[in-house]
Amino acid sequence: MRAEPAGRTMKRGTLPVLGVLLSAVLFMVAAGRYPGGYDWQYQSISSLFQPDARNGAPNTAQPIAALAVVVFCASMAIVFNTIAKSGPSRYHRKAVQIGGIGAMIYAALVVTPMHDVLIGVALLFFVTAILTIFHRLYLERRVGLLGAGLTCLALTLTAAIMWYGQLLYEFMPMVQKLSWASWILWLFWLLFREAESAVRVGKA
Repeated sequence: MRAEPAGRTMKRGTLPVLGVLLSAVLFMVAAGRYPGGYDWQYQSISSLFQPDARNGAPNTAQPIAALAVVVFCASMAIVFNTIAKSGPSRYHRKAVQIGGIGAMIYAALVVTPMHDVLIGVALLFFVTAILTIFHRLYLERRVGLLGAGLTCLALTLTAAIMWYGQLLYEFMPMVQKLSWASWILWLFWLLFREAESAVRVGKA
């Protein structure tokens, strides 16, 4: 397995953490500028990207929300790229790298009018990367991380079914946000566990 030095992994982990925190601040600023007020419980994140607000007024929050998405996706692309480097085989490394970075590139473009199509493409890339990571965790018998990841995937698929099928749609915005938060925490958990494993190997 070709793994990066622990120190480098930790440094690469710090930058995306700062990026995700910055994107969260930008999202909150955008929500504060949303005409008529943004409802965190009943409005999806994509509401912040629309040219017009729910009350019909021009959406002055759109540019800030778009910047937040770009910062977030760039940060998570670094996470996927770093995780990919410690894969046990070339297949694992390339699938996670291409799937993860590809998902973030398409996700960064959801602020465009092709939102629905790009969400679907990004989801396909994302699931490819995640299933590859799951396979690796299964091979390495890392049951805790695998079980938590499967829970995150279940939340994402539930949100997707709600979105595309218009089922229990009033609950979709909260499920969507919970799904995002769970994946962020899980991916950073995996990233820093990789760094800890590299430290232990280096001391052995």
